[in-house]
Parts: sequence; C-alpha cells; structure tokens
Amino acid sequence: MNKNILIPFFFVIAVCSAGRVPLSKQNVRKQVFRPFMLVDPLTARSMLNNDFESGTEDPWYDSSPNTVHWVVEDFSAPAANYAPPTPLNGTKYLRATRNEQLNPGLLILRTVVFTALPGDVISFDFWIRSKYTGGNTLDLVLSVGNVESTLLTLTSYSTSVNFEWRRTSTPILDDSFIQPTDVTLIFYAYCGDNVDDAIAIDDIVVESVADVKSSSEDKPAVEQ
Repeated sequence: MNKNILIPFFFVIAVCSAGRVPLSKQNVRKQVFRPFMLVDPLTARSMLNNDFESGTEDPWYDSSPNTVHWVVEDFSAPAANYAPPTPLNGTKYLRATRNEQLNPGLLILRTVVFTALPGDVISFDFWIRSKYTGGNTLDLVLSVGNVESTLLTLTSYSTSVNFEWRRTSTPILDDSFIQPTDVTLIFYAYCGDNVDDAIAIDDIVVESVADVKSSSEDKPAVEQ
C-alpha cells in the first residue's frame, strides 16, 4: 500500500481518538456523597430527628422515581402554588414539590438502615390536602430485611378542607421484637396534579417510649 495514503489515514484515526470520551465515562451517573450513610446503624438511630430548620432532609433522603420530589420549603417563601398552614414549630418543613406542569407522581422518603430499640416511637407533624377526598396518600412503612409493613396510613386526612398541621406517633417495633433490630423507615406518598394537592412533613422525632412518658409528665396539667 502507498505510504502517502497510510499517513493521512492514521492521522485521522489519531485525531478522532483524542477527542473521544470513553464509553464508561459517558455512562457514569453523578453520585451524591452522603456522609451519614457511612455511619453504623446504632449511631444512625440518634441522627434521625429532623425539624428541617437546617434546610436539609439528612439523614432522611429522597428516592422518589419521577417528577415529584421532597424539597425543604420555607413558610415565608413557599415554592409551591400556595402556602401551607402555619407550621406547629419553626418555619421550614419537607414538602412534595411538583414540576411546572404539576405532573403527579409517587414520592419516597427513607432512612438509612438504623438500629431500632424495643419501645422506640416515631412522631412527626404532617399536612395532606387534595381536591378530592382521599386523592393523595401518605403512608409510613417499616422495612425489616425485604419485608415491609405499614405503620401508619394518613390518607383519610386528604380532603379539600384540611388546612391544619397534625402530629401523630406510632411504635416502630411491635411486641414480637424483643431485641434491637436493624430496620429502615420509609414514607410512601402520592401527590396528584390538582392545584389543591399538597403533602408536607415536619419535626420528625425518634425516641424511646420512656422518653415520651417523661416528656409528657414534665408538661403542666391541662385545666379542664
């Protein structure tokens, strides 16, 4: 073969190769570094409380698959179509936030794996509203290994006239658990495409039942 032909041929290959990005690098998804995911399960338990005043949901994290996501919102500057009721505490909370087209979708908020102790209780504030009764959903689910069980279902509060934050609580482990157990807590929710549709969570607290009783005893009695 004529050398005068080969030289330009290899030159073209070299230029193209120099500007080519390896396929493996093209397909690498951006990974978000979450330091709290590196802690051991027992330590993780002590980190779960969050009133979102810091502006972050850590160590809870959003794993929603679609266009609706959990976003920390400030009551003084709501990003959604309308402001929620005044929070029970502080000004920030976690809210289901849709895109500009108000596309509906599933939301998932979960913890890292943590060690739940017998007698642990989770408490949190919530607000859920929809144009049609039961139009939006909010469930708290316990995952042990690959087995999920529902701890709370709050869909009945999803009405067009709900303008109130409420506080609720539930034991994390039932009486069948007598030893510390590694678990995950998950909020599953669905937010529709109506302007009225909204879901928000605030002031999540995980504590032992002994702490709950002590806290209630320290409060002054309510006059009848």
